[in-house]
Amino acid sequence: MFSMPSKWDEMPLSVRNAIISLVIGWASHFAFYFGYMAEGQPERITYLQLGVGIGICYCVIAIKKWARRLCLYFNIGMVVLYAWAAVIFGWSALIFGQTDKISPLILTAVTAISFGVSLYFLLKREVAQFFSAAEPDGDQGESPPPPAL
Repeated sequence: MFSMPSKWDEMPLSVRNAIISLVIGWASHFAFYFGYMAEGQPERITYLQLGVGIGICYCVIAIKKWARRLCLYFNIGMVVLYAWAAVIFGWSALIFGQTDKISPLILTAVTAISFGVSLYFLLKREVAQFFSAAEPDGDQGESPPPPAL
């Protein structure tokens, strides 16, 4: 379960880059969430945020075939969400001169970029092949169906 160091050296560079940028993306998401949003949220939402983020990171690091696909969908949503937030913070800092919006602007931009980089690497053919080779499908070892009469 925790044999990551031996697996880490065997992974292609693009897989390692995808994992690193994914972890940075979730870490910056948590920094934004706990820094600006968690105060008024129910405790259940906070636990849900932590569970989803940690769960996706763990399953991608463990090279689960389905985790790459799930992560792709989450990354698309996170890139759109944080790119939109960066634009909003950027416009409010530029137009209204709100210098207190610079810190969330940088954090949302870093989050959007890191999820975007992770998305880019997870979409590469080499990464997809690595994830599909990690866990063979269950029906490969089964015998073929009997011939029809």
